[in-house]
Amino acid sequence: MLIYCKYMFFIFLISISFASLSVAAEEKETESGQPNILFILADDHRWDLLGKTHPIIKTPNLDKLADQGVRFSNSFVTTPICASSRISILTGLTERTHDYTFSRPPTGKIESENIYPKQLKNQGYTSGFVGKYEIKLTGEDFDRFDYFEPLLHSKTNTYKGNDIPQTNYITQRAKDFLERAQDSSKPWVLNVNFWNPHALDSDKKDQYHYPAKFEHLYTDITIPPAKLSDDATFAALPEFLKTSMGRVRWEYRYSNEALYQKMIKRHYRAISAVDEGVGQIIQQLEKLDMLKNTVIIYTGDNGYSLNERQLAGKWFGWEEDLRVPLIIYDPRNTSQQGQVIDKTVLNIDIAPTILDYARVAIPESYQGQSLVDLMEGKTPANWRDEFFFEHMYQPKRASIPPIVGVRNNTWKFVDFYKNDYIQLYNLKDDPQEKVNLAQLPEYKSKVEELRKRTAYYIDKYESQRTEEVKSRTSFLNSED
Repeated sequence: MLIYCKYMFFIFLISISFASLSVAAEEKETESGQPNILFILADDHRWDLLGKTHPIIKTPNLDKLADQGVRFSNSFVTTPICASSRISILTGLTERTHDYTFSRPPTGKIESENIYPKQLKNQGYTSGFVGKYEIKLTGEDFDRFDYFEPLLHSKTNTYKGNDIPQTNYITQRAKDFLERAQDSSKPWVLNVNFWNPHALDSDKKDQYHYPAKFEHLYTDITIPPAKLSDDATFAALPEFLKTSMGRVRWEYRYSNEALYQKMIKRHYRAISAVDEGVGQIIQQLEKLDMLKNTVIIYTGDNGYSLNERQLAGKWFGWEEDLRVPLIIYDPRNTSQQGQVIDKTVLNIDIAPTILDYARVAIPESYQGQSLVDLMEGKTPANWRDEFFFEHMYQPKRASIPPIVGVRNNTWKFVDFYKNDYIQLYNLKDDPQEKVNLAQLPEYKSKVEELRKRTAYYIDKYESQRTEEVKSRTSFLNSED
């Protein structure tokens, strides 16, 4: 956990600094012509839980954003856990390269300097952050953010003397940032990181929280069973998955029908609460005449299992763990409105995309690719058709097996390398990943091919570590 109190004085100083921003500019658009950038991240929002594509969940504001912008239907994270994924979003690097997850030292100096908020701040942007942080970077946060308010997970926060739901609080602080920024001629980048729909881990009874107005949403609906949630599918899993943290959390989320109905509806409500927050922030942009020059990006930090295979969590490499929604709205781009792009895009593409929009040089170390060309209807010749994913976190007090793997448009290979267990799925013939082909003799060559591809990416991404990360990793590994 970060030490929360140390930021309070810093936040006070920043609030004063906002008051000193130039009030001379009458034009709402920035003098530089660079767009403002609003990046919104939800926690544990998986790709299929959008009203546009889901028969039950209601997300009218995100649906409208997708109608006016571009939705990416094949968006993935390179690590399905929040801390590592969030560092990848900021740095444009895979976990294998930045080597940060829970219980690891702060991200290296060079990696921390290259995060997109810092790069934009260096080039004259006002940089803001509010919401879930729970990561560690080298250096001081006031060097990379003009406004910085990290929040621990809670049901409520105090705003102007009143306790309000945390999602509402994050929304309000984002609106406050925009109101203060309107009088500046400088462009701004604001990172809004909602905790929702992440479960409040300390509350095993209710898990998911949201404003009271959502309490009756979905009560008149029966949630259908999750795919592959039958007893036979669970029985076929290896023992280490049956006893993993995914099963432990399943017990108090989905272990009987009444509990399943309760928890899924609460999870959906938490997403609908985020959707409302997105809508209110956009309304604030409209009110302040900023929307016409603001690029908006919405995504999730990882997927989420909702009783698939009678498991909970997000660490395993199945589609529900890796896939996230991604919507980009550029008000200046009217030709692509409502388009759906099916190219494979990754969380490491966010940082180069944001810098590209801002016309700021993209660090050569970035491993992602800018999505701006795709947004403009062009497909770069070298666009990826496969990607590497992994989960390196190995907590001592919980069973979360690490993984590495490769996914392309047809095949997915997953190696639980600490447990001597592999998976191979044909995604064309078996999109639900029902049948593990890895042990069948006729697929031996395909397994070896993808195992080699996985090893190639491991070598590639490890070789791109900075000397600081290499030396630190060698020392830590020698201590394990």
